[in-house]
Amino acid sequence: MLAYYVMKLISKVFCLLPLSVGMFFGNGLGRLALIIVPEWRMRMAAANVEECLHVPPEEAKAIAEQSVTKLGRMIIEVLRFPLLNPENIDDLVKTEGLEYLEEAYAKGKGALMCTGHFGNWELLGADVALHGYPMLSIARKQDNEAMDRFINEYRELVGQKVAFNRGKEGVLAMGRYLKEKHLLGILYDQDRSDTGVKTCLFGKEVNTPSGPAVFSRTFGCPILPIFMHCDADGNCRAKIYPPMYTERTKDKERDICQMTDKLMAVLEQEIRSDPPMWFWVHDRWKDGKERFKPKK
Repeated sequence: MLAYYVMKLISKVFCLLPLSVGMFFGNGLGRLALIIVPEWRMRMAAANVEECLHVPPEEAKAIAEQSVTKLGRMIIEVLRFPLLNPENIDDLVKTEGLEYLEEAYAKGKGALMCTGHFGNWELLGADVALHGYPMLSIARKQDNEAMDRFINEYRELVGQKVAFNRGKEGVLAMGRYLKEKHLLGILYDQDRSDTGVKTCLFGKEVNTPSGPAVFSRTFGCPILPIFMHCDADGNCRAKIYPPMYTERTKDKERDICQMTDKLMAVLEQEIRSDPPMWFWVHDRWKDGKERFKPKK
């Protein structure tokens, strides 16, 4: 567990340093990430940007690189989580649409906060939790035990509870939290299996997790899309959309597909508005390895 204590020490250092110094190091980490990410993934990301946004190759490459370098800033912001509290969160994150969350939560049915790998999604969960809303974030268990312990500890540090997105216990925790009228945070832009809903993103077919639509339909709770934008000046903006409800007709499959299509339309709108914020190096359409990874 040496890596865990090393991360704790690094976090303490960055908590003592001014934010501007932290962002300087974050930019350096971001540039380092460009070297670490496999070349085929960068070529895939640039090609997907070009195909989805219809921009010139040079611009597509720049957007793909920016989507990777922003990870350095994200790391620094997470390392500084011990400094965050309900009194200062508004100084770091300007939250638009908080009234939608207040209105939805007041109805006493819980709510689904749905986002993607966009901006600093970890800071997004902290923002909601530190505004006083009980928040269960659905996470993927990290391969590295030390890093898994570290990131989950820091999520809990800012007021979130954590459940893993695999296994019976995770599903039960999600259902129980909604029954208790709390918030459930879900990343819905990636599907690691073939069990999701077939929908389209930028006109290209993808499998998308059905969880948000299923939970909304089952519990009657609203879905609030929410996205984090990180500006060049160091400011962050969380954008909350008005609540959406999954219909409950006799055709369950249709209800779920329609809501998932709506969520994907919101995601696409957000990506178009601020392309570098999305994690383009993920093989979203499951064809990147075949198209770009060198054959052995």
